[in-house]
Amino acid sequence: MYVWYKINIKPMKKVYEKMKKTFIIKLIIIILLVAFVITTIVLYLKNEQFRNILDKYLFQKEIKENDVPFIEIDSSKISGMYAYDRYLCLLQGNKLELYNRYGKKEDSLEIEISNPLFESNENYLAIAEKNGSKLYFINGNNIVWQKDIEGNISNINVNRNGYLSITILGTSYKTVIKSFNSSGEELFTTYLASTNVVDTDISNDNKYLAIAETNISGIVVQSAIKIISIDDAKDNTANSIKYTHLANSGDLIINIKYQNKNNLICMYDEHIDILNNDQNNEIVNLKEKELLFADINFPTKVIKVSQIMTGLFNSKAEMEIIDSNNNSSNKIELENVPKAIKIQDNIVAINLGTNALFIRENGWVARKYESLHEIHDILICRNIAGIVTKNKIEIISL
Repeated sequence: MYVWYKINIKPMKKVYEKMKKTFIIKLIIIILLVAFVITTIVLYLKNEQFRNILDKYLFQKEIKENDVPFIEIDSSKISGMYAYDRYLCLLQGNKLELYNRYGKKEDSLEIEISNPLFESNENYLAIAEKNGSKLYFINGNNIVWQKDIEGNISNINVNRNGYLSITILGTSYKTVIKSFNSSGEELFTTYLASTNVVDTDISNDNKYLAIAETNISGIVVQSAIKIISIDDAKDNTANSIKYTHLANSGDLIINIKYQNKNNLICMYDEHIDILNNDQNNEIVNLKEKELLFADINFPTKVIKVSQIMTGLFNSKAEMEIIDSNNNSSNKIELENVPKAIKIQDNIVAINLGTNALFIRENGWVARKYESLHEIHDILICRNIAGIVTKNKIEIISL
């Protein structure tokens, strides 16, 4: 026997239409939210005025002197100040005191150095006695190894893996360069009989040591870049030179820096070049008379700061961040002419007198700082900055 049921589909139709209407409303809201987010991102990237408003009121990137923790200091007792990893460090007597972003002392290390030469890369820090023999290598808040070097240390460099190159004077050679790995094992020694070493750097893959040297014995300065294979030098230093690049006569090499893809950035007195596999190309010209500063210490970019006259007695400045891989650039206008700039890791610190500006490698502002006092110096690393005034260091988290 069959039983027939009469089903009323009108209530079901009403439920379906209600669900459909709710779905459409939710979809519209999601689309509007996505459009709002995309529009906000585009405006933030493209519109400087809009970006400044968000930085100030939403992200609170603008901070003032009274809003930050600080460390009171007596400059007469401090022989060195530096920033690395997540620490501000003060060298007083034979103690390296490590402070965190709250101004609290976290640790103290025994360092027998009175005239320090600091060099760091991310969480690695090397400290040497300038024109002396002592060398300390620190990872975080631990002394990993220390050595007494024969001769007088004039320069040190550390790559991101903790490999060191040390320039030494005062031996029977004009210059000696020693290279170490992060464990303190000496890799090899390079001897230069007649040239002056300006700078050294080890590539990020630990394969190459670059040496920038000058010969000033002739009428015209001759600069050269030597690239040494570290693996080959461990076996036979004499046959380890991969290639030598001779700069144009009269070009004075100032600084070198390995960036990504083993691109060696070479800063001369009038231009910045990129050197890779013996192929050399100029990427920045420094001959303009309005140039104030230039620096190559970003991981993938270089910068130059130029003065712009806005009136007979008024001026401002413009910072250009240039990608060393493709020459694309990002220009940032500065309201005042900087007193100094400093790059460490992926942050550039700009000293504007009583104010400071911190900008990331991508051109975005990390922090703006306002003070009533003259800024003497800025300590900077990837996570923390220290504003040094007469009797204190004000601490900024980045």
